[in-house]
Amino acid sequence: MAVTEIKNQTPIEKDIERHIQERLFNGFNNWNGGYDGWLEWCNTLYEPDAHYNVYGKRLTLQQYKDMMGQLFKHYTMELGQFDNMIIRDNWCAIRYTVKIRNLDTGEEVLQNTMEFVKFKENPEPIGVRVVEGWALSDTPLSAKQ
Repeated sequence: MAVTEIKNQTPIEKDIERHIQERLFNGFNNWNGGYDGWLEWCNTLYEPDAHYNVYGKRLTLQQYKDMMGQLFKHYTMELGQFDNMIIRDNWCAIRYTVKIRNLDTGEEVLQNTMEFVKFKENPEPIGVRVVEGWALSDTPLSAKQ
């Protein structure tokens, strides 16, 4: 399923805000292609020295990639449509749902996730990329089984 909709969105007023919105849609649709597609997309989405904060733990980009690799071994994660998207200058806040299936038990849950992300604008063809992000959800996942 392609991610193409936003239920509630603030107006896009600047070029960087439009570029961030486009990058978010591309990122979500690449995520839904599985871990290999997501991993390849990381080189486009994130600055090489980016950090991602997951449930209060600050990770380097490599640590984040490794963590997600472990999670993808145990779960399928399909990002849904955006519930909310606020973009101002080089910052955004997004709220969305994730359909998760545990590959070991078959259990499925719908996770509500919130992210705050700071971007850096680069000349084309690189474009906007994540400098640092903060994510949390109502159903934390663990690779420990």
